[in-house]
Amino acid sequence: MDSDPVLWPNAASLRKEPAVAAKGRSGDEKAPRRTARARGQCLCGAVIVEIVLPAFWAWHDHSLASRKAHGAAYATYIGCWRKNVRVAKGKGDIATFDDPRTFALRSFCARCGSPLFYERRRASKTIDIPRALFAGRTGREPRYHLNIGEQADWIYDGGPLVPLKNFPGVMFQRPKSRRRKAPAHAPKSITP
Repeated sequence: MDSDPVLWPNAASLRKEPAVAAKGRSGDEKAPRRTARARGQCLCGAVIVEIVLPAFWAWHDHSLASRKAHGAAYATYIGCWRKNVRVAKGKGDIATFDDPRTFALRSFCARCGSPLFYERRRASKTIDIPRALFAGRTGREPRYHLNIGEQADWIYDGGPLVPLKNFPGVMFQRPKSRRRKAPAHAPKSITP
């Protein structure tokens, strides 16, 4: 672990969150308020990210840029306020790519290549994080689909799956049946 965790984006303002003692109506102090958090990490574990729960939204991004950045049919993200995101370990292992076409900054682990952050210039107070980095809950379910017009034509469509013979744990989707076209001129039946 790094000795000094780096916070995202302003380390000085978020160095440590003190336990706040709330005053009751009668002036007596209550127990310190705790903030629920979730931790996520890249594939190799070099970078650990921590967010304050809940994330404010979650979605599936079908854009070509996200598909190529993740190497998948689509990417699922959670959106968080920047002030609620902290890099707990591995700040030095984060590399970035500034995409001039989409005006987005994508960060990834320099060791294993896992996508870490997706930052859009038009949303300067938020940061998007791949949902797959988190093993546990993030406070939001991905119910939205963005850029559906760019969806890959080879994406799984939810059709029935069947086990592949002699390959345990492998499922496949049967090809769609092709209807045979009727001949343009059907032969007339001859009746005696």
